[in-house]
Amino acid sequence: MMQLSKQATRATSRASALRNSTVPRPACRTVAVRAIDDVKPVSATPPPMMPPPVATPLPVMPHAAKAVGFSDVMAFSGIGPELINGRLAMIGFVAALGAELSSGESVLTQWASEPIYIAGAFLLVIAGSLIPFLQGNKNTESLGALTPSAEMTNGRAAMIGFAALLAVEFASSGKALF
Repeated sequence: MMQLSKQATRATSRASALRNSTVPRPACRTVAVRAIDDVKPVSATPPPMMPPPVATPLPVMPHAAKAVGFSDVMAFSGIGPELINGRLAMIGFVAALGAELSSGESVLTQWASEPIYIAGAFLLVIAGSLIPFLQGNKNTESLGALTPSAEMTNGRAAMIGFAALLAVEFASSGKALF
């Protein structure tokens, strides 16, 4: 506190010495102001008051879900494993049964004849299922009778049907079911 008052005293004594000295001061600068010709007359009535802005809450976007990691989606209790396997089983069961009915070849013979195309189709289904899950989509949308629970039930039935188709073909020494 003492140090502060000494500095204040020195500053005031310097300022008063400069005011009283005969040392010439620098010239003052002047500012010129121009008038504008198109000045509008001021009306006696004030402008109408605008209502204050109302704070509106931001809408919640359905696609703005939090993205999750691969390990979250593919965890034991995650949404990915059963749903992706069910989708693959539905496509595989229908394709294998249809090809077996039309060509008379077993599932393993079909796989051996076109492994690249079948693996490519599987990879496309896996990628098409994983990307929305990784972006945070929880597969809750319905389209008429196509509901998430119906997809899960049909996937489970297709997994059992595809496993039964393989078991029957294996028991019959690799011959086609039909």
